[in-house]
Amino acid sequence: MKRFNRHKILFGALVAALPLLVVACLEFDGILQPSRALTDSEIEVTAQLRVAPDEDGSGKVVFAVLAPKAWNLRDNATLYLTTKDYNAIQNQPEVVNEQLTLMPAEEKDPKNGLSWADSFMSVIGRGGNDPQTAMEWVVWRSSTTFIFDDKIEVDGQEVETADVHADVRIRMKTGAVPLTCELGYSYCYDTFGLKRDEQRFAEAFKPIETYNQVFTTTPSVFRYGDVFGITFSHGGTALKDAGEVYLCGTAIHDGGQKAEVSAAVPRNRMELISSRFEKYLYPKDFFGLPSDAVIEELYFYFINADGSIVVKDDENGGQEFFVEQSDE
Repeated sequence: MKRFNRHKILFGALVAALPLLVVACLEFDGILQPSRALTDSEIEVTAQLRVAPDEDGSGKVVFAVLAPKAWNLRDNATLYLTTKDYNAIQNQPEVVNEQLTLMPAEEKDPKNGLSWADSFMSVIGRGGNDPQTAMEWVVWRSSTTFIFDDKIEVDGQEVETADVHADVRIRMKTGAVPLTCELGYSYCYDTFGLKRDEQRFAEAFKPIETYNQVFTTTPSVFRYGDVFGITFSHGGTALKDAGEVYLCGTAIHDGGQKAEVSAAVPRNRMELISSRFEKYLYPKDFFGLPSDAVIEELYFYFINADGSIVVKDDENGGQEFFVEQSDE
C-alpha cells in the first residue's frame, strides 16, 4: 500500500458566479463568500477544499488570501482548517478547527525562492482588480503535516483512494473605505510551492462590494430626552453628489400626535465630516416641542437643498429611518 504524500486538489465548480477552473490535482469545491458587506465589519468565508491523491507524499497546507492592503489581514483575519473524511479515507486523525498561522516572512517558496506572498502575487496575480486598488496576498500555513496514500489495499488488491475534503473557515474584517474588488483564494503544499506549468495549487477569485451603513446614531445608548447624533453615509445613495444635505423627520408624541421637519433650512443642515454627514440634536428642540412633551417614536430622512432628492430607508420599504431609544 503506497503512502500518498503529494496532495492533489482538483479545482472544480465554484458556487455562485465563480468560474470553473481545473488545476491538476488541487480543487476548490466552493467558495462561500458574501457579495456585499458593510465597511468596518467582520465577514466569514468558507473555502471548500478537495484533495484527490495521485502520488505518495506529504506537506503542510499553505493557504493565501488576496485582499486590499487597507484591510490589513495580517492583524484582522483568522483561519481555521477542519478535515471531513481524512480519517475514514486515509486512516489519519481528523483535524478539527486548527488555526492556521501566518507564514514567517523569511520562509521562501521552494519553486522560485520568493517569499510566499511575493510568489502568490507573481504566479497567480491580482485577478481582475483595478490597478489603483492596492492589493496583497497574505499567507498562512497549517501546523499539521498531511500524509496521503494514493492507493489502499482492499481484498488483496490495490485500489485508488477516494478524495479527501476539508474546509478552511476565514474570518476577516473589511476596511473603512467603501470599494469593489475581487478577493482571491489559493492553496498549495509547502513541499511543492507554486509553478504555473505544474499547477499543483488551486486558485479562485470572487467579487465583493463593501458599503457604508447609511444611517447610524451616536452614542449607542440614549433616550429620546438626550442629545444624540445622526450620521448619514451618503456615498452609495441618491445624495452622493449633493453638496448640502438636510435632516428631516417625524416625531410621534403625546398619544400619537405628529411633529414634522420637512424643509431645508439652516437649523437642520448637516455637517460634512470626512466622507459622512453628521448632526447632533436635542429632539424636542429639533421638532419644536414643549419641554413637557413625551416623545414616543422618532423617524428621520435626508434631502438635498431644494428637496428634489429624498433618501429614506430602502431596506424597510422606503419608510423613514426609525430611531429606537434605549431601555430605561
